[in-house]
Amino acid sequence: MRRTTHVVAAAGLLIASAASQTSDWTQVTTANSPNVDHSHAMVYDAARDRVVMLGGFSAASGLPNVTWEYDGVDWSQNTTASSPIARWGQAMVYDSARGKVVMFGGHPVGWSMPGNDTWEYDGSNWTQVTTSSSPIARRNHAMVYDSVRGKVVMFGGDRVSVFPGGSSPNPINDTWEYDGVNWAQITTTTSPASRFWHAMAYDNARGQVVMFGGLNFVGWSSDTWEYDGVTWTQITTANAPAGRYQHAMEFDSVRGKVVLHGGFDASNELGDTWRYDGVSWTQIATANSPGSRRLHAVAYNGITGKVVMFGGYSMSAAHNDTWEFEGGSLTPFQSSATTYGTGCGSPALGFAATANPVIGTTASALILDTPTSLTGVAVGLSDTILSGLPVLPLDLSIIGMTGCELVQSNDVPGLPTVTLQPSVALFDLAIPTAASLLGVHVYSQAYAFAPGTNALQVIASNGIDWLIGNQ
Repeated sequence: MRRTTHVVAAAGLLIASAASQTSDWTQVTTANSPNVDHSHAMVYDAARDRVVMLGGFSAASGLPNVTWEYDGVDWSQNTTASSPIARWGQAMVYDSARGKVVMFGGHPVGWSMPGNDTWEYDGSNWTQVTTSSSPIARRNHAMVYDSVRGKVVMFGGDRVSVFPGGSSPNPINDTWEYDGVNWAQITTTTSPASRFWHAMAYDNARGQVVMFGGLNFVGWSSDTWEYDGVTWTQITTANAPAGRYQHAMEFDSVRGKVVLHGGFDASNELGDTWRYDGVSWTQIATANSPGSRRLHAVAYNGITGKVVMFGGYSMSAAHNDTWEFEGGSLTPFQSSATTYGTGCGSPALGFAATANPVIGTTASALILDTPTSLTGVAVGLSDTILSGLPVLPLDLSIIGMTGCELVQSNDVPGLPTVTLQPSVALFDLAIPTAASLLGVHVYSQAYAFAPGTNALQVIASNGIDWLIGNQ
């Protein structure tokens, strides 16, 4: 299964961005700033081009129950009709297939124990989701969204043990997945040790959840683990950041690398920046830096190709500043065009790519064996999800297209084609010069008017999975 959060220029949803040749942090001065210092959660809402923040501690106001959004220029508060109770130590992800922020758990204000509630945010309001099964209550866990499989993945956390006169941390090592309807615990043959205050990022280029560090009864970890949807595998690297917890990580999809910053080693706040390429870790020397901090949050803006950081805590100060990290020059990313599914009609309508989707060029495909010159193409965000449900491919007999299937989510229908000869048409797809498009999948399918073929008199082709690259 494959998914993408963006459509190319045909949908007009992406903004071109240029990548600098050096890796560096830049502090962003904003007119407004969230009244949060640390232990908050942050994600990037790709559909609305907004960083969303919720929860956390404030030295000035305790636990503010406020939703904030950052548009790349300024922060603004979004007052919602309903909202989760104020909390810290929760985890959030952005479900790109359904266009919703998902939040789980954390330690709510006034509660003696963490929560196990699930909430979703659609850009206007928060809604609590009731599921038939749920992970046990926890805080300081980590979650990512697996965009290839369409699942939220959660690991570990602190469930807290209560005893007469007090409580103590109780780290766990369970793996859970959420599909937008229900939570399911995943049993794996191997698993990382119990931990909390670890960090995870989803490498969508390799289809791997990456986890680093964390804290448990033994101490703080410096191990790297990957989860492929079946089991966890520990990765031995030539280099690695020092053991830590309370750090922050995100995946830079433009450059295909996980970015890690900061954390705590029980003695010192750390201010180093590292990148992981699936093989090894490399420390990045930058001219500017947010400095040493922990319990900060990051989100990756796929349009600008920058990691956005906010807040954090150090022994010297609580921070409520905004920083952006741009990862420098791009590595080669191979484009491809892969056919899938089967066309219908007699002969079956064909759809074959003739030029791959390389940024700054035009991808092309031929529509073959067209019965008439009336043809068109639809572009979709997914080849598995339609209107939030995993129903693709979908039998189109229900609308009179007997023997045909819908193999993409039909988000941008009716794109034009050019007739080359009586049975062949051409489809062109302009790919902007946008670094943010690297690694994006776009799914397309052709249609043709075919009198007498079926009740609707329309036939459909196979699909093409376009993977955008720079070569």
